Amino acid sequence: MAAEARRHDHRPDPVEHELEEVWNRDLSGYDPDGPLPDVDPLVGEHTVAKGRASVRMNRDPLAVAREWRERAEAKGLSIRELMIEASSRQTFVGSARTVAEQIDDLVQSDASDGFILVPHITPGGLDPFVDQVVPVLQERGVYRDEYPGSTLRENLGLPPLGSRA
Repeated sequence: MAAEARRHDHRPDPVEHELEEVWNRDLSGYDPDGPLPDVDPLVGEHTVAKGRASVRMNRDPLAVAREWRERAEAKGLSIRELMIEASSRQTFVGSARTVAEQIDDLVQSDASDGFILVPHITPGGLDPFVDQVVPVLQERGVYRDEYPGSTLRENLGLPPLGSRA
């Protein structure tokens, strides 16, 4: 189900956009389920995607394209499949106990200091995590089960609203 949700998230328009940020050219003629473009990215100051983030992320578009082509060829990936792989973050798969163990191991080994949980299905996509994984993390003593304050502001050490502290 998660793989199908990722595939749905990578519909042709977003896939085309992600690729155009690196290639710096209109790629609307390429099939998202086909191979990567056989042309090289355009390098220069004027970019298809406006903004500094795109330029910062793709400082060397020729190197990115080369790496993506090698990966796509080695694994037989289409444009869409490559974009799913290239943009995917850590995925935890397994029982609640297995997932909790993986998370705890990453934190304890200083490989991570936190995680951004992204549900593939909303609403309710995080319910299984909260109901099944969090209790295991609490059993392991790595996730709190009580809070010192009764409000978020108190738990963050902030003064109550309206106070002049």
